[in-house]
Amino acid sequence: MLKSVPDFIEDHVGSEDVLILGLSPSSRTKPFKNGTFNRLQKWCDGAGLFEWDFHNVIPHIANGYKPSDVDIDLLLEKTKDRKKIIALGGIVSRICNKYKIEHMKIDHPSPRNRNLNDKGYELVLIDRLKEYIHGTD
Repeated sequence: MLKSVPDFIEDHVGSEDVLILGLSPSSRTKPFKNGTFNRLQKWCDGAGLFEWDFHNVIPHIANGYKPSDVDIDLLLEKTKDRKKIIALGGIVSRICNKYKIEHMKIDHPSPRNRNLNDKGYELVLIDRLKEYIHGTD
């Protein structure tokens, strides 16, 4: 069975209000220090976002990336009635735009993301996330 991000985060608490969208399940079987899962948790904690749900727009293919593989019906079901939706990366954001899903795009938390070599960039991202989650509607 393919795992989702919350499977790798100890004591994760879900939420009906906030949904984070990823692209597809990782083929990894366990997280590593400073990896995607740990960085995402660090960002959420830094933004004061302690409860959130997660869904991959391509939930059935490990490391999938083709927009044609998106499970559209499931995506629309998962995003319905959410107060805040966060898209991890450009591909996921474009998919949200295509299906008119209101969201905030942030960088993908992958260690391969060169933007994240700049710790100042990461702090600005956390501040933007905090404003999106806790700012006025």
